[in-house]
Amino acid sequence: MSATDPREEFYSNIDDYWAQLWTLNIGAKQPSKRIKDKFIVFVEGRCREVGDWSLRGDTLATLFSDFQDDLGDW
Repeated sequence: MSATDPREEFYSNIDDYWAQLWTLNIGAKQPSKRIKDKFIVFVEGRCREVGDWSLRGDTLATLFSDFQDDLGDW
């Protein structure tokens, strides 16, 4: 049994969250890939700030809310 690549797991968690958010929770078409890429960069930045790359519990939901607030500052 091979160990899971933490980086791969990190991005997989974001991909899963993104798909579930738009499909199951919001029930709308996903925005462009550019928006998803910006979200990933946002999450990476926040993880880097705190030195923790694990995405536990509702971390991504909280970060998505923060991301929306950040978009409002543009």
